[in-house]
Amino acid sequence: MRLSPHELQAVRQTLLGADPAGKVWLFGSRVDDSRRGGDIDLYLEASQPVSLKASLTLEYRLTSLCGSKVDLLIRNPGQAEQPIHVIAKRGVPL
Repeated sequence: MRLSPHELQAVRQTLLGADPAGKVWLFGSRVDDSRRGGDIDLYLEASQPVSLKASLTLEYRLTSLCGSKVDLLIRNPGQAEQPIHVIAKRGVPL
């Protein structure tokens, strides 16, 4: 997993601070230690609904804190599981 301790702390504090009962995964190229670069792909399985505005705010805050582009995928409660959600959960739970 290619997240620095600072990035990992920022992700946990930001996402779990917003939704303590939520579950977070890192997926995409940052899961593979042999690859270089890439944005930070995160998946949040929310325990409570997250609005589009809140989602964009979280993504912006993470990008600012991590110093790298962050893509945040959120599945709200009651939302049907899509193939991208299944793929994201093959990543690394944070």
